[in-house]
Amino acid sequence: MRMKAVIFDMDGVIVDTEPVNQQRILQYVRKFNSSAKEEDLNDIVGRGTKEVWDIVAKVSGSGKSAEEMKEEYRLQWIPRHCENIDYLKLFRPAVRDVLSYARTNGIRTAVASSTEYKKVKAILTEVGIFDSLDVVVSGEDCIRPKPYPDVYLETAKRLRVAPEECLVIEDSTVGIEAANQAGTRVAALIDHRFPFDRRKADVEIASVADAIPLMSKERKEKSAQ
Repeated sequence: MRMKAVIFDMDGVIVDTEPVNQQRILQYVRKFNSSAKEEDLNDIVGRGTKEVWDIVAKVSGSGKSAEEMKEEYRLQWIPRHCENIDYLKLFRPAVRDVLSYARTNGIRTAVASSTEYKKVKAILTEVGIFDSLDVVVSGEDCIRPKPYPDVYLETAKRLRVAPEECLVIEDSTVGIEAANQAGTRVAALIDHRFPFDRRKADVEIASVADAIPLMSKERKEKSAQ
């Protein structure tokens, strides 16, 4: 079965934001817990906003609620301590090549992100690909976040293709699990900076561009998990 759609995760796939976001949050957490380490926050990668701040609140040991910490970080810490992120510098240019190949070959395109829609749209617009996508689905469109399959099932529904006809490009453990559970073909982008579990992916890729030949291949049945 040939792929009829390609679906990108955003953070870590389209834009290399995960190390930046992790470092920013780590510095904030150290305001409360000076011994906090990068690995304490590895589990935030790929998760929805609520889950991220539940983890941050626990690691901080501050006694503050997740919602309190999220708002303090957004309204006070970021404006005072962080420069604006230049997303164009973090953009992976090979994404344009994949989008171009998909458009030329009649393959539909989408982004499925755990991030809020307003931020997703702003980032995709800044890097110049928002208008090139057929569908954009955010964490706000689904009740259950990754690693549940909802965001990928919803994206396939909006694309009007079956999940098994979609190639998903993911990087994080929870994202790969979500795409796997949705029944899509999963290409895991290798990132040795994080201890991601890629065993449930169908294939590992070193670059987003490596997805192009996968889009023309017939889908093989996944081996028994």
